[in-house]
Amino acid sequence: MLDKAPEARLYQLIDDNPTCMMVTTDERGALRGRPMRAIRDHASGELWFYTRLSSGKSEEVESDGEVCLCFGCPKTGDYVSVSGTAHLDSSAPVVRRHWNTFVDAWFPEGPEGGDAGVIRVTPRFGQYWDGESSSVLAALKMMLASAKDETPDLGESRSVQL
Repeated sequence: MLDKAPEARLYQLIDDNPTCMMVTTDERGALRGRPMRAIRDHASGELWFYTRLSSGKSEEVESDGEVCLCFGCPKTGDYVSVSGTAHLDSSAPVVRRHWNTFVDAWFPEGPEGGDAGVIRVTPRFGQYWDGESSSVLAALKMMLASAKDETPDLGESRSVQL
């Protein structure tokens, strides 16, 4: 396992697996999740997500900016949860800042097309589960722990105030 500060490790896990489920609250108060790809803005510490301004998630962020981001990689056993405040930004400099080929595929009209925006999430709290082994080794550890009536050691779990 890497010997890094908890905050640095949390962000490294996000960088390694940037796709997450972004959970927002809809107009009825129900939680809604959808897959999104995070771009970490190193200068601000924010996590950025491109979105259509006309989408339901944009409306939900405008109405209630509290979000939860759930990242995971079952293959490595690494998981991250981040809670924070989201803001919708449609200013041209912000929209262009991290524009790339991946984003362009979802917005063929380009950054000036009128419906492209950015959800900027300012993280407040995070938690990670840092798996130390493959899923096969994890299954073996669980079977051995079960046979011994013990709890398996599958890696590190840390809470991080951001």
